[in-house]
Amino acid sequence: METARLIAQKRQETGKGAARRLRCTGKLPVVLYGHGTTLALSVDDRAVWLIRHSEAGENTIIDLVIDGDQPETCNAILREVQIDPVSQGQLHADLYRIVMDEPITVTVPLEFINEPEDRLKVAQAVLTPLLREVEVQCLPRDIPDTIVVDLEDLQVGDVLHAGALRLPSGVTLMTDAEETVLTTSISMAAEAAAEEEAEAAEAVAGAAEGESAEAKEESSAD
Repeated sequence: METARLIAQKRQETGKGAARRLRCTGKLPVVLYGHGTTLALSVDDRAVWLIRHSEAGENTIIDLVIDGDQPETCNAILREVQIDPVSQGQLHADLYRIVMDEPITVTVPLEFINEPEDRLKVAQAVLTPLLREVEVQCLPRDIPDTIVVDLEDLQVGDVLHAGALRLPSGVTLMTDAEETVLTTSISMAAEAAAEEEAEAAEAVAGAAEGESAEAKEESSAD
């Protein structure tokens, strides 16, 4: 479980203009919600960027301190960060208040290891990942950084479903168990080559049959 400390200040002004002025000072407007709470806050923009790019990413457990005459503290996680499509700068973030002894649902990335490259190369097969992350439910302290998918025993033609993933203790899969994680199949180039070989073999067999028939006719004529 990865944690990070984040200092926040309550915002008195809201709206696009206020948010723009706030960002000019290096602050990021955020909203804290969950468990009956909705608070407009501001936090250090760089601190949120560092959390997003940490190993745990948006599943980092945040120790949030809300400044004021009577400072408040709580735990939270990032739920959504709005990004400017042009500058890629952070525009706004949502924080979700969590309780450490209550399960939460989060999205966790998949980490593929031991890809059988030699086996796939010999068979002229390709591996196609269809899922890069899955939803799981667990206590905040049990949130895994990644879910490891070991491909060592994968065979050509295999299809891996979400229900076959090995999850850490205390973690429950929320993604549909029948959802396809990845497939392995013969490459299109290999299939095309096989079709060409089959057509060539048929052509050779046809020619041989034709020659045999002609030879029989000539023999009968003699």
